[in-house]
Amino acid sequence: MTTRFDTILKIKKDTLNRVERELVKINSAISLKENEITLLKEQLSNMKAPNVSVYRELLAFKDSISAFLDEIMQEQNLLEMMYSSRIDINKRYKAAMIEYEKINHLHLEELKLKFDKLKKEEQKSIDEIGGILYHLRDNTRYKL
Repeated sequence: MTTRFDTILKIKKDTLNRVERELVKINSAISLKENEITLLKEQLSNMKAPNVSVYRELLAFKDSISAFLDEIMQEQNLLEMMYSSRIDINKRYKAAMIEYEKINHLHLEELKLKFDKLKKEEQKSIDEIGGILYHLRDNTRYKL
């Protein structure tokens, strides 16, 4: 059965699905970024200082450590932005879910009303048929 809320319900469901896909996408990106940061930290901890204390080698080692730390900081800043983006998407998802549930409730209520109306009409038809059959039976009894 169709109701006047069918198109709105479809639009709300599409919106909900779109926001849900965004949420899955950002969660996946966050997971990848966390793994990337962990890998960078492991690489940093595995770096070994040069055994020979040649000044150039020490400077190169210091520069590579600085580069690793800078990259880790950039990745962590990016991760923080992703976390805040996830919070925003989560809020949008909750709002979309509430809107969908509201329209779905109205849709179901209207379906229930239509169903009750059809049930009453069916009962009325059954009563009418029963009355007709009763009168037909009474009329045939006296004619015999």
